[in-house]
Amino acid sequence: HSNFFTNREKNGQKVFWSRGKGWVMAGLARVLDGLPKDYPTRPKYVNQYKEMAARLASIQSPDGLWRPGLLDAQAYDVPEISGSGFFVYALAWGVNQGILDRKTYMPVIEAGWKGMLSHVYEDGRLGSIQPIAGGPANFKPSTSYVYGVGAFLLAGSELHSLAAHSRQINSLD
Repeated sequence: HSNFFTNREKNGQKVFWSRGKGWVMAGLARVLDGLPKDYPTRPKYVNQYKEMAARLASIQSPDGLWRPGLLDAQAYDVPEISGSGFFVYALAWGVNQGILDRKTYMPVIEAGWKGMLSHVYEDGRLGSIQPIAGGPANFKPSTSYVYGVGAFLLAGSELHSLAAHSRQINSLD
């Protein structure tokens, strides 16, 4: 949406919406997964993916999650699970593919997953998912939507692959 070019967060930073950037990051991982290794512009997309991964790791909140507005975390009361799920998925995918450094990114991935699990409530719902909107907004921790569950499952499945890959590596030692 064009208003993102001029809109600002309360702290004056540009608006970078967690779920929107989550789609971008997960999309990059999915595209790279299917893009031939010798594709002429693949290095451009790998570089973009790595830059985004590094920036996301640098703005992860102490609870392991990301807020709806990525560059003004203090303006949002609760984390946003759908964006966080896409980030955890994409980072785990990068480690699985050997694109991201395991020692650097495993603490980010593990903290993100632990944070996401803290929003699985006793009744089985996954909460802290921002409703459909035109940008980052505040909402209640109990807010739950299926698209957030999808991002959670995507992250969980990639973490399962990451754990299986780690077991294979350890068995070779």
